[in-house]
Amino acid sequence: MKAVVKEKKGYDNIIYKEVPVPVISEDEVLVKVMATGICGSDLHIFHDVFPYWPPVILGHEFAGIIVEKGRNITRFEIGDRVTSEPQQKVCGVCRFCRAGKPHLCSSKRSPGWGIDGAMAEYIKISDCQLHKIPDSVSFTEGAVIEPASTVTHAVIERGNIKVNDFVVVTGAGAIGLIAAQIAKACGARRIAITGLDIDEEYRLKVAKELKIDFVLNVQKESLKDLVMRNTEDFGADIVIECSGSESAFNDAIEILAKNGRLVGLGLSGKESINIKWDKAVQKEIEIIPSMSSTFSSWKHTISLLNENKLDLGKIISDVMPLSQYRKAFEKIEKKQGLKIVLVPDKEYN
Repeated sequence: MKAVVKEKKGYDNIIYKEVPVPVISEDEVLVKVMATGICGSDLHIFHDVFPYWPPVILGHEFAGIIVEKGRNITRFEIGDRVTSEPQQKVCGVCRFCRAGKPHLCSSKRSPGWGIDGAMAEYIKISDCQLHKIPDSVSFTEGAVIEPASTVTHAVIERGNIKVNDFVVVTGAGAIGLIAAQIAKACGARRIAITGLDIDEEYRLKVAKELKIDFVLNVQKESLKDLVMRNTEDFGADIVIECSGSESAFNDAIEILAKNGRLVGLGLSGKESINIKWDKAVQKEIEIIPSMSSTFSSWKHTISLLNENKLDLGKIISDVMPLSQYRKAFEKIEKKQGLKIVLVPDKEYN
C-alpha cells in the first residue's frame, strides 16, 4: 500500500512510498482509510519540532471502514464505518490512566508520531478507542471528529462554558470555527470570532456563513471596543484562544471580565511567551490550557453531529489525493483555506 512516511529525524525527510499492509493482532482491527485530516502536529513533524519515533506513517485524524478484525473483537463488525481516538498505546497504570485521562499518560504513543498512522491506504488499530460514525456523517467529515473532540474537551469539559456566556474565539482557523459552533450549541449568549487580514478572503467568510454573531478583523477593528459595548463594560465571560499568538493571549487578558476564563488551545511553537501576568492576577482570571481529548468529549462531539448542531463540512476547504500531501502542506503553511483532508488516491475522484 502507499503511505506518507517520516523516514528519519530532521527537517522534511518525508516520502510517499510503498509499505506493507499492516498485520493485525487478535485485539486489533484493520481499517481501510477513506479520509485523513492534516493536523498542525503533522507540519510540526515535517519541521522536526514535535516528538516522534521514525520511521512512522503520519496522520491521526481519520475515518474508514473495518475490513478485518481480530478474534477478540466483539463490539465491531466488518463493514462498520469508524474513527478513533488517538491515545492508542498508554501504560494503563499511572494516575492519569486510572483516572480516565489516558490522553495525559506520559507513555502515550498515538498514530502518526508514536505508532504508524492514517496517511495510508490501511491502518491497524485497537478497538478500545474506536467510535462508529453516524450514517449522516461523510468520511471526510468523520476525519474531522478528532480535532472537533479536542475542542469539545476544551470548551465544555475544561472551560465549563455556561448558558448566557459572552464568548470570544481568537483565531478563525478550523479549531476556532469549531469552537464557536460548540459555544453556540451550549447556549452562549453572543459569540465573537477574530481573524487577520489574511483571513478575510476565506476564513472570515466561512465564519459569517456559520452565523457567528460578530466576525472581526482585529487589524481593522477594535476587539476591546466591541466586547465592552456588548457586555455593559464588564468584559467577556470566556475567551477560547485558538491561534497560539502571544498578542492574542494578552488581548484576551485585557478583554476578559474579572473572574473570566481563558481557555488555551493554540500552541505558540515557542518555548515560552510573555503574558500580562499582573493583570491576570488582578482580575482573578482562570487560565485553562487544554490538550487532546477524552472519551466523553468524543461522545459530546458525535452527539452534536447527530443533532445537527455542529457543521464540520463547512470547515473542510480542500479534499486532495494522498499523493499530493506536499501541496496540501504548502497550502496550510500559507494559511490558504481551512481543514484539508487527504483521500487515498484509489478512493479520490
